[in-house]
Amino acid sequence: MKREQLHKKIGLIIGLVSLFLIPSIIFIVLLIKFDSLKSQILIGLFYVFWLIAITFLFAFMMRKFNKNNMLTNSSIAEYIESEIDKENVGTIVFLNTGTIVWISNFIEQRFTRSIIGKNINSLFNIKKSTNDVFDFLFEYENFKYDVHITWEKNLVILKDTTIREHVIEDYKKQRIVFGEINIDNINLYKATMSEDELFKVYSLVITMLENLIKHYDLIYRQYENGRFFILTNQETLSEFEKNRFKFFENLDPNQVIKDNPVTISAGFAYGIYKFEVLDLLAKEALLQSQTRGGNQTTILTKNEKSRHYGSFSEIKINISRTNVNLISKVLFSKLESKNIEKVIVYGHQNADLDAIGSAYAIYTLAKSYGKISYIQNITYDDTTTRHIDKMLGISKYDIFINHKKAIALNDDKTLVVIVDTSDETRIENKSAFKNILKSNIVVIDHHRIMRNPTYALVNNFFIDSSASSASEIITEMIALSNNKDKINSLAAQLLLDGIYVDTNMFKKHISSKTFYACSLLEEWGASAEKSIISLKITEEIFNKVKKLNENLQEVKPGYFLSYADIDTTNDIIAIASDEILRVEGRKAAFVVGKLQGTNKYKLSARGVDTNVQIIAEAVNGGGHFGAAAAESDEPLEVFIDNIKQAIVSVQNESNNN
Repeated sequence: MKREQLHKKIGLIIGLVSLFLIPSIIFIVLLIKFDSLKSQILIGLFYVFWLIAITFLFAFMMRKFNKNNMLTNSSIAEYIESEIDKENVGTIVFLNTGTIVWISNFIEQRFTRSIIGKNINSLFNIKKSTNDVFDFLFEYENFKYDVHITWEKNLVILKDTTIREHVIEDYKKQRIVFGEINIDNINLYKATMSEDELFKVYSLVITMLENLIKHYDLIYRQYENGRFFILTNQETLSEFEKNRFKFFENLDPNQVIKDNPVTISAGFAYGIYKFEVLDLLAKEALLQSQTRGGNQTTILTKNEKSRHYGSFSEIKINISRTNVNLISKVLFSKLESKNIEKVIVYGHQNADLDAIGSAYAIYTLAKSYGKISYIQNITYDDTTTRHIDKMLGISKYDIFINHKKAIALNDDKTLVVIVDTSDETRIENKSAFKNILKSNIVVIDHHRIMRNPTYALVNNFFIDSSASSASEIITEMIALSNNKDKINSLAAQLLLDGIYVDTNMFKKHISSKTFYACSLLEEWGASAEKSIISLKITEEIFNKVKKLNENLQEVKPGYFLSYADIDTTNDIIAIASDEILRVEGRKAAFVVGKLQGTNKYKLSARGVDTNVQIIAEAVNGGGHFGAAAAESDEPLEVFIDNIKQAIVSVQNESNNN
């Protein structure tokens, strides 16, 4: 089109130039031919009139050409704009200052001409403009738009995506959701209840599910005793999340048994197209709920962090020893195997007495089976450091190794045992699993987890959040496997010390199993008196605890926070938080101090019938129902503010309140 117009314009100019040149040549010839002045004047006048005529003709023709050209361009522009309008696309032109100077018909229809003269930043609520291309979503008067701004060209392009967004939203609402729910302590109920009482337990859960069917789009089936499969959609799941799965908490315990209320663990999964994968993800979500202590719900989907609900009260423990027996068989079959020559035991960084006590017990067992054995831990809290020096003396250098020596021992004949943590990022050796078979990694822990670890086989994990400590679990494993003769009095003492530390001398998180484990350790040579003495604090620690709690404040009723920018250790911060809870009526304590030798701040959280774990998780920490922790390299003021926000915002009231 442009080339054709150019050719016409060139042709017109050539023609008019010809009309000018030919008379000019004739004029020159006539001037030469006629000598008289009169003839030359007449010829000159004729030539002037000819030039004037040619000029007017040129101007007329160019004006007509440009007018036709403008009409053509205008028609094309209107046609293009009308076609673009049909696709619900509009354009805006603005000045370098951001002032809007022109809008297309589509923009005028949606936003009216009143936006001309306004600033582009204020129209789209843009806080800061750049020289780059800028794409974002924008909603105005129930319409949704994709907005593309080119700052360099001073141009905005809007595309109406309302229908597309509605289709996507409807699709998301109808996405399939798989759910798995399980009655906590079902094995205990089956072992202790009559058939009539057990029927009441099942009926209680089924009644709850039947009531849900009346109000929501879902179906369920019971495929094992106490275990149910749920099929629903994401719209229903969103409604459940808004209600925070309160219906699981409203099971009436008085209908069954007052001392051991019926609670539910649940897992839901969505966002996966293959049903087989979705089913596995739902089972993994249920497993997370159970390993975090039960009585709660976990939601999983791909590429997103897991979400947790419930667990406002801690469930009664299941005293069945089936699972302990299973992990005992895994561990001792490895220790007995000729395919295992070396054993490396890991506790967590800045190990406490529970980590060292359980690690030393495994180390002792491995030695008794003739294995080359070490503990890979060289960082401890203050209490543990003093305790190791006193109990082990210089022999500790034969037991504890650094991560470099541990890596050198790694091969397919090495067994790795991790105690008192299941988070591989919390151990000192980042290459702990290098050249280690997955089947040769065993994990024993009592902390609730954020996600299921994948670095070892599922059957090699044992995480019992109802246990007081890893030391309690190890003690039970030794007893059930009849290996007490392989434990010396020093190992028994360290296990007892670990239980005393994690229970704060039986002031928190204890059960009948805890006392039973302590009585066994006494029989194996441990002394409660020695454990009590080992936990006494020095004058220096007493003063640091006092300093940490100087600015104690109540963030919300029953929730107390204190902090100090002083160098200290894990155990001293924990002692300070325990000290706060000694006062009657306090539900939760949060203490922050600076970790000695680092630029990190440590939060120690403790609760009485209160889930402090979910508050710690809100600041990227974790732990246990009544004892949790978090670390941060943020400035102290920022970390404290985040903790306050977590305390205020997290719904964490006990069912008893």
